[in-house]
Amino acid sequence: MTRPRIALVITTWYEASHADVLATGLVKGYDWNGGLSEPRVEVVSAYLEQRGISQKGRHKPDVGVEFLAQHGVPLYPTPAEALGAGAPGVNVDGVLIIAEHGDYEDNEYGQKLYPRRRLFDSCLSAMIAADRFVPVFNDKHLAWNFTDAKADYDNARRLGVPLLAGSTIPIAWRKPQGAEWPYGAPMNKAVCAAFSGFEVYGYHALEGLQAFTERRAGGESGAVEVRGFADDQAAGGVASIDPELLRAAVAAALTSGADGATDGAEVSPDAISAAIAQIKHVVTIRHADGLESAMVLSDGLKSFGVAATGPEQATVTAEMHLQPGWPHSHFLFLGRAAETMYLTGQAPYPVERTLFTGGVLDHAIRNARGVVDHQTPHLDIAYTVPEHIPDTGVYLKPYVHASN
Repeated sequence: MTRPRIALVITTWYEASHADVLATGLVKGYDWNGGLSEPRVEVVSAYLEQRGISQKGRHKPDVGVEFLAQHGVPLYPTPAEALGAGAPGVNVDGVLIIAEHGDYEDNEYGQKLYPRRRLFDSCLSAMIAADRFVPVFNDKHLAWNFTDAKADYDNARRLGVPLLAGSTIPIAWRKPQGAEWPYGAPMNKAVCAAFSGFEVYGYHALEGLQAFTERRAGGESGAVEVRGFADDQAAGGVASIDPELLRAAVAAALTSGADGATDGAEVSPDAISAAIAQIKHVVTIRHADGLESAMVLSDGLKSFGVAATGPEQATVTAEMHLQPGWPHSHFLFLGRAAETMYLTGQAPYPVERTLFTGGVLDHAIRNARGVVDHQTPHLDIAYTVPEHIPDTGVYLKPYVHASN
């Protein structure tokens, strides 16, 4: 069977960048089910915007140019030419956009202005000119602001372009293994606890939160109210969250050995309290169906924990586990999802998850600065997910698919 031909559209490619841990496997293969899997796609062209520049302006050696040359993948000077793969038109069967990392400015709210919409529009323009529309996978969120993300989503739907995006968190390993909210069960409250900066990891944490809340009865109903709390405001946000559920989410995030716990051991109450005291960012969401959910980021955490409860269900907790350090094997699940879309023409899970979480984060960041109020009529994004998403780490033991 002929493999789908794929074009890479990438901002920058250095060691351990998103391009390195995601695109590399699609070019040369990856570990899967205990053995090496040949790529189910063929990468035939690439566009690389910057060479050896990190997200913080530090110059790091470029590894993408040499890697692509070694594997016979030609570079082109524009995204449209990459989609043409050396000839006029669109001569690929899918596009992978990785617009994460690189020397791009921050705005006044601390959002990194990665050119996700510009690159997506460039690809879409080439498709319109050629009257040929192929699937697009966009690493991480659709755009740094909701206006651009919604435009990407609407244009893809209007033109019939299969679209997938998102974080590794919802499809990574779970501790305990297989932990999920019972599909279709009512849910009252949910909390996700994580770490790092408001935008860069707040997005990941919100997607992890959605991986649980979207499984509730009726699926996702949209958000009617979003509040953001940053720095000195964070204590006020923490005070608005169910304290027992918050402690359960923080405890789940501490299970891999950070700050007072050892892997598999019970987390001490003091460690939980210390992590809560170091919360720097909070997002609270009131959903259209009445669900109350929240996300917190603490300097005392190094992983992602979630806790959810409902009227008919005991509290469910889990760590959403990533491989610490190289080779970041959790990205294999993201690459696998992209391959599945290129092969079938259908996304294995809804891109609406990413549209919703990106919109929540964008609004929360601005709400924390007093720029917008807490009402969110624009986030009336309702969707449902399948009960089981194939080829994820949820039911696997960590590192089953770890690369060498």
